[in-house]
Amino acid sequence: MLIKNKIFSLLGFPEPIELVRTPSLNEATQAVLAFSLSGSLSGIISSTLTHLSMEQVDTKKPIEDKSVMAMLVDASQYQGDELFSLLFSEVQRNIKSLKHNARVVFIAKVEHSNMSHQEKAFAQGLVGFTKSLAKELGRKGITVNLLQIDHEESEALASPLGFFLSAESAFISGQSIRVDSTERVKLTTQTPAFKKLALVTGASQGIGAAIASSLARDNFKVVGVDIDAAKDKLVQKMSDLGGDAICLDISSDNAGQVLLEYLKSYNEEISQDKANAAPHPSFIGFDVIVHNAGITRDKTLAKMPTQWWESTLDINLLSVIKINNYLLAHQGINTNGRIVCMSSMNGIAGQVGQTNYATSKAGLIGYVKSISAEINDKGITINAIAPGFIETQMTEKMPFITRELGRRMNALGQGGHASDVAEAASFFAQPDNSGVTGQTLRVCGLNFIGA
Repeated sequence: MLIKNKIFSLLGFPEPIELVRTPSLNEATQAVLAFSLSGSLSGIISSTLTHLSMEQVDTKKPIEDKSVMAMLVDASQYQGDELFSLLFSEVQRNIKSLKHNARVVFIAKVEHSNMSHQEKAFAQGLVGFTKSLAKELGRKGITVNLLQIDHEESEALASPLGFFLSAESAFISGQSIRVDSTERVKLTTQTPAFKKLALVTGASQGIGAAIASSLARDNFKVVGVDIDAAKDKLVQKMSDLGGDAICLDISSDNAGQVLLEYLKSYNEEISQDKANAAPHPSFIGFDVIVHNAGITRDKTLAKMPTQWWESTLDINLLSVIKINNYLLAHQGINTNGRIVCMSSMNGIAGQVGQTNYATSKAGLIGYVKSISAEINDKGITINAIAPGFIETQMTEKMPFITRELGRRMNALGQGGHASDVAEAASFFAQPDNSGVTGQTLRVCGLNFIGA
């Protein structure tokens, strides 16, 4: 054990478990311990597990301690107050079988007006239960999350369930995600003759570069955007990924127009490609947009220059709204497109010296929630990601005590990686993830404060 880990262990922060982030090393997709608090699994859960080709652990046989990598709890069939007792007894009995780095997912119904007061109490109680259990099991690298459904469609549930049972969700815990019916969000079944286009702002380094890499891995053609000062890094990164680079100040008045001009140029190239004989839409827009670019200009409100306030709001929030508005008005985002906005835990919890930053990041959460219904008729989803403490070059420059405390102030007891945020963005970007929209996913290891 390192000396710093010994010191922090004495302060009540035990040495964290190394998180398993490599899919090939994680057994969660091979077998899952699935059980219902009401007797038998609901039809949607059974069909979803079949759709995901997930083998179920035989619950009729004794289950050894620390032998299971994934546990799925069906709490979607409320049958009375006895479900509170069953939640306690069944989960307590089965958590002993979980290995380190296991995944636990609860599935429950979304609260609605037809529910009784008791059923609504159970639904909300499950949110608190999930967060508390996540904090108890986090020291073992185990994540616990809740999916809330309002339908009986395995098609909509498959993508989020697969993600939260996978290695890619290693730094996401204690979160509640609503999965809507795909009836309102039609999936496309056409296979395009060209790669789908993914736009990533702030793509030259750090989290943006990691997101670009994940999307390129998922067979997107990535268009990276960054400022002139980052041109060399951006061009090199996009060259490595087989993508295109655009140097652009996203807060400029003509940012949307510049991006649309790129699309026009790209469409001309597609049209002139005689080898591409397959039909394609009359105009190809972006399939995915990840608004990752952002700045910090920290100062207490009393001492903050007006320019710092305005530049932070312009880049982090207002540019996102303006670019989206412009592209939506000019067919710049395809039907069934995906938009991902980068918020922050500081936009949820606030932070001293960051009134400007917190305002901009909280504003993104409100924007995502507000516009989601408006663009849903086009099959476009929009979601936000709120990272917590992520290991970057910037965090390496923080004072030692501040950095070490920041790393440990979550249920998993460690900082996240840029790849954790990138995998969340990739999850939201998937064509089959059409049931999750208007929501904010915290990639923070379940912060002790503000989560």
